Amino acid sequence: MFVQRLLKLYQRRKVAAQLGVRFERSATFRLPNDVVINGCRHHLSLPEENGVKMAFIDLLLDDCYGCKNVLQQPRTVLDIGGNVGLFGITARAAFPNATIHVYEPNPHLEKYLKVQGEAGGFQYFMDAVGLEDGKVLLNFLEDAVLTRSEVSQGGNIDQIAFRRAIEKIGGHVGFLKMDCEGGEWLLLEDIESWQKVQHLSMEYHLWDHHTETEVLSKVRGLGFNILSHTPLGNFGLIIAAR
Repeated sequence: MFVQRLLKLYQRRKVAAQLGVRFERSATFRLPNDVVINGCRHHLSLPEENGVKMAFIDLLLDDCYGCKNVLQQPRTVLDIGGNVGLFGITARAAFPNATIHVYEPNPHLEKYLKVQGEAGGFQYFMDAVGLEDGKVLLNFLEDAVLTRSEVSQGGNIDQIAFRRAIEKIGGHVGFLKMDCEGGEWLLLEDIESWQKVQHLSMEYHLWDHHTETEVLSKVRGLGFNILSHTPLGNFGLIIAAR
């Protein structure tokens, strides 16, 4: 266990150095003001929240969504639940030539997405993604990474249908990352649209009596082979591909 922790620390410091970021250990890590992406330094704008700090470590230093393990470079990347745009940055570093679309319904995060979008060369949309076009209500929590949406015609946030998000990026998704705080369960019902997705990296949430067995069965039922599954209590990570 001690050796594993040392190896993980070494790997994080190595990746951080490549990004032009200082990293000693998680407890003392501070979010950077800029980062090196494909040889060029770009300014970042990130809120000082613990959830965002941990997301930076998970996404950029640990590559929790497995971007570096993709054998064939995707031409299109779709991010559902983009938050402040850290996955967009991660995807641009891993896939220099891809078209990247990021969806995030929280309007308070647009000022951050604008800066990260310029740094990562991705297009962002301030919409939720669901089964159908419509409206949602947002449940704002203290940490922005935990904001949840609820479908409601009385909502004031636009929702775009999953199939339309796929159409907007060209009709096929080479790499789809999904972290939408429970909204994944409805999206997994759109069987037809998922046939246009090649690679899936998702965070799932076991609220409302859902189970790990259920989510694994649904992902396999969509035609994916599960490459890795990391259960983390009441949520977890799945990486899958066709």
